[in-house]
Amino acid sequence: MKKTIGFSLFLVAILIAFLVSGASMPQKEKNLVPLPPELANLPTIKAEPWVLVDKDPNILLEGPAFDRQGNLFVTSIFDSRIFKITPAKQVTPIQLPNGLLPDGIAIHKDGRLFIACLSGRVVSVNPDGSNLTDLPKYNGKPASANDLVFDNQNGNLYVTDFTGTVAEPTGGVYRYSDNYTTVKPVIEHLASANGVGIAPPGNIPSAGNVLWVSETCRNEILRIELLSDGISINPIAGVTIPSRFSGGPGGSDSLRIDVKGNVYQCMIFQGRAVILNDKGVIIANVVIPGREEGKHLVTSNLAFKPGTDEVYIMAGGEGGAWIYKFRGLAEGLKLYSHQ
Repeated sequence: MKKTIGFSLFLVAILIAFLVSGASMPQKEKNLVPLPPELANLPTIKAEPWVLVDKDPNILLEGPAFDRQGNLFVTSIFDSRIFKITPAKQVTPIQLPNGLLPDGIAIHKDGRLFIACLSGRVVSVNPDGSNLTDLPKYNGKPASANDLVFDNQNGNLYVTDFTGTVAEPTGGVYRYSDNYTTVKPVIEHLASANGVGIAPPGNIPSAGNVLWVSETCRNEILRIELLSDGISINPIAGVTIPSRFSGGPGGSDSLRIDVKGNVYQCMIFQGRAVILNDKGVIIANVVIPGREEGKHLVTSNLAFKPGTDEVYIMAGGEGGAWIYKFRGLAEGLKLYSHQ
């Protein structure tokens, strides 16, 4: 356990060092983060600025989630804050306990925010920051929670554990029951499990959820087909690796899915995302203006505005903590928060 927690803190230290190190983002060079050659000829969507959340380049925005009123909630990991952004772009900070390290947000249909925290806690909290409540663990897991998503059938909650390396894979995905009092493993022995999303329902009535999960250390994405109990993995090719990503620094971070099953995968420290089809084939690029000069490279996470094809992507680093927007290839999936 000490080794696992220590590695999580090491990863956090790397993130901080990247953000504050001028040497990591030299300004006089061109094409600091070129697209990998195999992606250069794909269709490219250019995002546009939406709102500047904070001028501080060390703010790492994460966890975007829209509520029923159209407010966008995002986290600021290292200073343990949430920002509430109204449709009119009014930004209000909400302070959470120091050291919480809030990352991903999923909103319950009752309005509560469920937050995965790099400190290892998974908590629920009211939108104003009150009534913070811890969810239980499974043998100390998740040790460093990163991202989370509700299923639409019952409100069960899937959470990733952002620990592990290729040499020592200790991360995984865990599922909380719909009363959030019990948690069980779905898949373990992953190398820094990060983003998680649920594909649109398939055509096989007996099948359960299909999860898409990114592994940052391996820079790849997994497709995990579950049985109808929502926990057990289909024993026949239930886990596949549809795509591995190239390019650096950083790697595959959080993701979201649209109604056609396309997966929108952020590539952190590269100022971009890629869009994969429902089979896991990369079909398009999303780029942030200024990335070639080292600006807005911290593309960690994104979210669809409910009922639309509008996608809002976090883009921090040099230039400040921004949210950019672009149009996706289809409308975003209707989440549990809006059922």
